Amino acid sequence: MDEALQFSFKFSLVGIAIVFASLIIISVSVALIRKANEGWQKREDDEKVRALSKDQNIDNTTLILIAAAAATMIQGRFYIRSVRRLLPAKTGGGTWGVQGRAILHGSHVVPKKR
Repeated sequence: MDEALQFSFKFSLVGIAIVFASLIIISVSVALIRKANEGWQKREDDEKVRALSKDQNIDNTTLILIAAAAATMIQGRFYIRSVRRLLPAKTGGGTWGVQGRAILHGSHVVPKKR
């Protein structure tokens, strides 16, 4: 009986050691992920601040017209995050590219709110 008791005691100690080692590994992993996430959040916040401090390269009338067109299409509240040209101002031709973009943008369907 004494031998069985010693075996069960050793077996319990090994099991407890494995459980605690696993918990330590999990807690260290969670701490590292949290630290990395804080870094990513800080980087995203810095990018937002830099994006807001950039000079506006589109006039207000054009921006209002784009917002009105989007509001007509979506029929609801929305935020315009960015506006950019489809074609650079310096390109003269490029009808293949224009046609490809027109087909691609035409394939996106925006569901209307009811």
